[in-house]
Amino acid sequence: MNPIVALHGFTGQGADFEPLRAFLPPDTSLSAPDLPGHGSKSLQRDLRAYSLGAHLAVVSEAATAPQITLVGYSMGARLALHWAIAHPERIRRLVLVGGSPGLATPEERDERRLSDATLAEFIRTRGLEAFFKYWHNQTFFQPMLHLPKERLDPILARRAQNDPEGLALSLENIGTGTLPSLWHRLKEIRFPVDLVTGEHDAKFIRLAHEMGAHLPKARHSLIEGAGHAVHLEKPADLAMLFS
Repeated sequence: MNPIVALHGFTGQGADFEPLRAFLPPDTSLSAPDLPGHGSKSLQRDLRAYSLGAHLAVVSEAATAPQITLVGYSMGARLALHWAIAHPERIRRLVLVGGSPGLATPEERDERRLSDATLAEFIRTRGLEAFFKYWHNQTFFQPMLHLPKERLDPILARRAQNDPEGLALSLENIGTGTLPSLWHRLKEIRFPVDLVTGEHDAKFIRLAHEMGAHLPKARHSLIEGAGHAVHLEKPADLAMLFS
């Protein structure tokens, strides 16, 4: 049995990995927990639940096997990298989909924290409809938004179930500017790492190349026709990494 733990991105939930589950080999198990502020945990209000430690505890609870393949998408990729570095003996393989180790300099993190705080306030005051109109306007989401209606509608319906305050708290507490940079720790990683990006996700293609230069056992997979949300857009292609 090959156990996989998968961590969703900002505005997502564990159910986002159901399309991937359908293409996985039969000897594979998949656990995809909801993270604080999302899905079944969208109404969490205790600030302690939004700490980095609390997020990593969610991963630990899902990781019941001695060794796992840990998959993370975007926000989930940052969290996966933190957990993997803290528990290297538990990692069989790390798969980062549209991920990064954070921002390298204090100045970059300060600027991003201000940006995330502004966006959190926008979500609180303007609501989800206005937020998603802005959020989905990013170029790397366009391939997802052009999925067939029967595939896109469930994704958007799940995102619409989010609570504005839960998303705002997530941004403020584990946003890219808040989490510490892990660039300097990449060289410590000795387990295999798959860096997965869509061909229409230029920023994260660049980041994958930069990360690969620091990782001793890295492989970059570029998924044709995909943007940022490879697990939603091309789940069959992503599943090939596990066959």
